[in-house]
Amino acid sequence: MSAEKTKKDGDQATERGTEQFDNAILEPVRAYGTLTTDYFEKLFSAQFDAVRTFADTSLAQSRSWLEVKDPDSFRQVIEEQQQAIREMSERLKEDTDKIQSLSQEYLKETQQLTMESVQSGRKQLDENMQKAQKQFQDNLQKGQDQVEDSLQKGKEEADTTQQKSQPQTDKSKKSTSTADK
Repeated sequence: MSAEKTKKDGDQATERGTEQFDNAILEPVRAYGTLTTDYFEKLFSAQFDAVRTFADTSLAQSRSWLEVKDPDSFRQVIEEQQQAIREMSERLKEDTDKIQSLSQEYLKETQQLTMESVQSGRKQLDENMQKAQKQFQDNLQKGQDQVEDSLQKGKEEADTTQQKSQPQTDKSKKSTSTADK
């Protein structure tokens, strides 16, 4: 029965250890991985959109230069190019703001995740300390109970031995006093 109890206690300890590892290590790593992957997906998407827009605008401007045939078409291409530059500048500012916003959001969520992990770790540590303290107190009480039981058994054995030896001592005293007479 003791071996079964030890195995059961070992299995429970393994389960608690696995659960604590999951809570303290795996879950925060997964959450951070998800957060980071989502951030880079949004970041790359914004950058690719910006590059695509820049490439499309540049190619359109190049094609418009190919259509220049007279002074009026030249003036029109210049005006379109100035308009495209203004639009690209606005787009660049919007993209910069979007990337900055993504980065700030990522930083905020990373800090929040870190705080949650620290709080969870602290909570787990407190729980483990309380369990260890309770187990220590239980073991201490068991040890005291065993010492008291051993002392009681020792006292009982001493009393039994004394009671057994008392009649022999009385017989010895009687035979010594009879021999003296």
